[in-house]
Amino acid sequence: MHLDSALKDCMEEMRIGKEESEQKLHDDVFANTQHWEKLNLELEVRVNVLEEQLLHANAENDALSMSLQDCSSLLMKLSEDRAQVQSQIELLKTKFQEASEKELSYIKYELNVVSNHVEIRTEEKNMSVRSIQVANKQHLEDVKKITKLEAEYQRLRGLVPKKLSGPAALAQIKLVDADYGETRSKRERNFSSSPVKLQVST
Repeated sequence: MHLDSALKDCMEEMRIGKEESEQKLHDDVFANTQHWEKLNLELEVRVNVLEEQLLHANAENDALSMSLQDCSSLLMKLSEDRAQVQSQIELLKTKFQEASEKELSYIKYELNVVSNHVEIRTEEKNMSVRSIQVANKQHLEDVKKITKLEAEYQRLRGLVPKKLSGPAALAQIKLVDADYGETRSKRERNFSSSPVKLQVST
């Protein structure tokens, strides 16, 4: 009796221990399941957040890539435009230099023509002045000769009546009158045909 009772008690304790163990295991499994489900949910949420962040980052990366491509294309276009503008500037410089050289050559030509014209006019003026000076000198010499002849004529007329008489005196007077008349006529022709002027127009 005593052994049976002890056996029953032992069996009861084992059953109770088994039930307690099963309950504890069940509780542990449930608790672990709840924990893992919670962790899984948190992990899914974090994965979703990371996926959204990744999508956003990819979108930003794509936008940045497009922006970089646009910038690269813009830089290439700006470089091409700059090269074209530089080429146009060089072309304009060349054209301007050529035009300036042509204009300078034309101005030099015109200056040379004007200079030659001035030299010719100056030489003509100098020749005219020299001609007038020569004519004036000749005229002065003629005036001196005429004055001298007139003085000689008057002197001879004063001497002839005193030293000569008759036909010889008359012939001498006629000879002197003829020389004086010819000289006077020559002087009048010189004065009327070539008057002396010292002023020359340029």
